[in-house]
Amino acid sequence: MLSTLIILHITAGAIALIFGFMTIATTKGNARHKRYGKVYVVAMLLLGSTGTIVAAIREIPLSMLNGAVLCYFVLSSISAIRNAEYKISVFDKWLTVFSWVLVAAFAWYALQVTQTESGQLGGFGIAEYIVFGTVMLFAGIADIRYLLKSGLSTIQKLVRHLWRMFFPLFMATAAFFLGQAKLFPEVLKSIEILAIPVVFVILSMIYWLLMVAMRKSAFR
Repeated sequence: MLSTLIILHITAGAIALIFGFMTIATTKGNARHKRYGKVYVVAMLLLGSTGTIVAAIREIPLSMLNGAVLCYFVLSSISAIRNAEYKISVFDKWLTVFSWVLVAAFAWYALQVTQTESGQLGGFGIAEYIVFGTVMLFAGIADIRYLLKSGLSTIQKLVRHLWRMFFPLFMATAAFFLGQAKLFPEVLKSIEILAIPVVFVILSMIYWLLMVAMRKSAFR
């Protein structure tokens, strides 16, 4: 069973990366962009869910939580863009609860790290738990504001959709190109080369967020 899950995880990761980059490269909002986006969403959800199960079996808490983080961000991104202006759904409420469960889980495991002699838990130190826990804290606070405002405007929905779609791609890209550097040929193992896809994702996210911000300014 574990070997099957690992194969599914690797396959889903490869598909998510390929279609994630293809989605970035296509014109936003057209039919091709939507088709690529749907494949990316399914692949990322499979990547996150299998990653969580595999990490739980192998007792790697950080990877277990980050698999759930991938699913959370993709689902909350999709929910935001599908909702009408200033509308929320019951699903959004459940996602908010889930976000705070993850915040609590990161805090709990960070505390557990301080109780170990090695200063690590599942191969990771407290810094990693704090970094991803902080990201989830930010997302959880944003979720509460989202609920209190009973939804967002079209532009605000786009912002929420974009960064919550890009962040899982950033995580997957960094995990593959930087976290699995040993799998690449010697000629490609330079950090300057392996960091290129990661930087591309970050710059693409910044670019599209700025484009949305400029669009917002144009409507004022």
